Amino acid sequence: MSDSSLYLSTKGKTGKADQRLQNLFYRKSKLESVNETSALLSGFAIVAIVELSLDSYKDHSSNDNLLVCYAIISCLLVGIHLLALLMSMCILPELKSVIRQSDVWINNENSKPLSSLNIYIEIAWVVSTGLGLFLFIIELGIIIWIKVSGFSRLAAISALVTLCLVGCPFILFAIGFYFRVTRAKVHLHQTDLEKIEQGAIARGLLLNNPVVTPTTTVEFHIDGNH
Repeated sequence: MSDSSLYLSTKGKTGKADQRLQNLFYRKSKLESVNETSALLSGFAIVAIVELSLDSYKDHSSNDNLLVCYAIISCLLVGIHLLALLMSMCILPELKSVIRQSDVWINNENSKPLSSLNIYIEIAWVVSTGLGLFLFIIELGIIIWIKVSGFSRLAAISALVTLCLVGCPFILFAIGFYFRVTRAKVHLHQTDLEKIEQGAIARGLLLNNPVVTPTTTVEFHIDGNH
């Protein structure tokens, strides 16, 4: 059963159940994005490490600091993408299984399937789409400097300036996007808390002021003559 057909089959359920199912679909789309992005970028990073050759710099003194920086950035880039890929590969099958079994738990209002894994999904998503892409840009700049600076320092500087012009909008968009998403989630949580508080107040008022049902009294008059 596809996601769309599964969602339509549960369309007649309560709003809370629909919201929980929508959250599961949202997490599933995040993990699928993490899976594709991390696999692609980690593959590119490994190819770049393998293909990097320093044979052209036999006549030039090697810059140990630059090489150390390149090694650290490369290890961080591959490592965090593999970590995000591991998280997505482990959580995604469980999430799909829970979505397929939605008819089992959807009628239970207290059921929150895989709620304890939300933090891992968010970490994998932020690491893959945020930190991983930023490190990829940094590694690209270091590779260009290593490969080009020995032949033309002006070309290497021009490439770094271009990467800075590309990286600044990238950083601004990432910060603004994550800030807006966080603010939207905080607003939704505040709205839910207000609804819960209003429901608790209404329930307390009903308990403190119970409804008094009118009772009918029947009076019997006994005639003394009978």
